Amino acid sequence: MITLVNSYNYIEGDTAVAIGKFDGLHIGHDRILKKLSEWKKKGLKTVLLSFDPSPDVFFWRMEDTELLSKTEMEERLSGYGIDYHLILSFTSELAQMSPADFLSEILDKRLHVKQIVAGEDVSFGFKGRGNAAFLKEKSKEGKIGCQIIPKLTVDGIEVSSSRIRECIKAGEIAKANELLGYRYSFTGIIEEGKHLGRTYGIPTVNFFPEKKKILPPKGVYFSRAFIRGEQYFAMTNIGLRPSVEENTHSADGKKGINLESYLFGNPGELYGEICRIELCHYHRPEKKFDSLDLLVEQLLTDKEICAEYFEIL
Repeated sequence: MITLVNSYNYIEGDTAVAIGKFDGLHIGHDRILKKLSEWKKKGLKTVLLSFDPSPDVFFWRMEDTELLSKTEMEERLSGYGIDYHLILSFTSELAQMSPADFLSEILDKRLHVKQIVAGEDVSFGFKGRGNAAFLKEKSKEGKIGCQIIPKLTVDGIEVSSSRIRECIKAGEIAKANELLGYRYSFTGIIEEGKHLGRTYGIPTVNFFPEKKKILPPKGVYFSRAFIRGEQYFAMTNIGLRPSVEENTHSADGKKGINLESYLFGNPGELYGEICRIELCHYHRPEKKFDSLDLLVEQLLTDKEICAEYFEIL
């Protein structure tokens, strides 16, 4: 897949285009992208068209947070065999463009679109009037085809990135993972810590999360760690480690949330390695203990419960 920003020149030939925010690549997006991929088998170049920032951030100044970092997004998109990911800068000029002009000037003249795939909540052009009804009406003219994918529901609730954000912020990790279709994760470079965990028989790896990633409540999570192609069951604390230091700060000197993980299986020295932590279950909130002995006692209990959760013998 080739990622393009505000550039159409590399896209040649007739295309099938999926339009949307695709900010989480959840199970609803998965249905759209699989439909898009089918058009590649029919001889069309496939294009995922998204916007940066999203219209929600541009118009409503909503919090610019990510379910997926840009790197994670590209990794997940690569699995669909899509030819191009075209990212358009969402500007005042683009916001003022009528749906008809967007269809004519961008989708037709520049992308040579023959087929559009979108969710039923698709929105583009002036005041979002480029909706599903608009696309269906245009498809009747015979110049383009149009596939509108119905909204997906789970337990009677529509699957959406907003709903997933709410789940993560509430610590409902299992539900968020169900709606995403994969485990919510953080990726970072392992940094050297104070070695306190090693002193008490619970060695950990530490890194700071990506700046824009949505953070769940501070606390202890059961997780999976992926390092150097190996997978480990893990117990992860997301927070400020109040029992061992007053403040935490990243390499750039800023205070921040730290991910500290105990890995089952003794992986050895890992400083400088890239680590991905996938969250599975929210166990308990972060707590400040009156002594290190009480902290260690609690961590040993947490470790036993984590082992039971993963059925580690």
